[in-house]
Amino acid sequence: MARAERSGADWVAAGTGLPPRYLGPEPSAMSVEQRAVYDEIAGSRTTGVRGPFGPWLAAPAIAQPAQTLGRVCRYETSLSLLESELAILLTAAHHESATEWTIHEAEALRAGMSETTIAAVRVGARPDGLDPRSAAIHDFASELLCTSGRVADGTYEAARRALGEPGVVELTAIIGYYTLVAYTLNVFRIPAS
Repeated sequence: MARAERSGADWVAAGTGLPPRYLGPEPSAMSVEQRAVYDEIAGSRTTGVRGPFGPWLAAPAIAQPAQTLGRVCRYETSLSLLESELAILLTAAHHESATEWTIHEAEALRAGMSETTIAAVRVGARPDGLDPRSAAIHDFASELLCTSGRVADGTYEAARRALGEPGVVELTAIIGYYTLVAYTLNVFRIPAS
C-alpha cells in the first residue's frame, strides 16, 4: 500500500522557499549541557552539527539520545547501507522533507542505489527490479508510513521472512527516527547545507 504517486510541483526542488525558523543555539551561547552534546555530535559525525541537530540542541535531553539513536539506526543495524537508505528515502518522500531527501539521495547514490530507483521513490512509485529484501523493505515502509503506523499481517510476514525479527525491529526504528528527523527539518525549515 504505497502513497499515491506525486505529480505537479517538484517538492524537492521547491523546498519550503522560506527562511529557516531556528537553526539552534550559537556555540558561544550554549549551556554546559548543550555544549557537551554538541561536542559529542561533532566528534561522531563527518558532516558536522547540521540538519536536525541544531534545533535539538535547544533541548539537550532530546538531542543526546536522538543523536545516539541516529548513529545506531544509520550504522549499527543488520540492514546494509543501501537498504537503510531505501527506508530513509521512503520516509523523506512520504513527509516531503526536501532537506532529508537531498542529504540522503547523495548517500543512497554512494551506497549504490540506481538513479531509476531513486526517481521512483521520489514520485511515490514502487521501483522495478528490487531484490527480495529491498522489496520487503519498500512494502513495509510504504505501508507503515501510509497507515498511521500499522502494517497488514502479510506485509509483516514478508518483512520478517526477508529480514528476520531483529531486522523488522531495526527497520521500524529507522523509519521512526527519520520521521522525527523529517518533522524537525520541516518544522524549523532547516536547509540542506
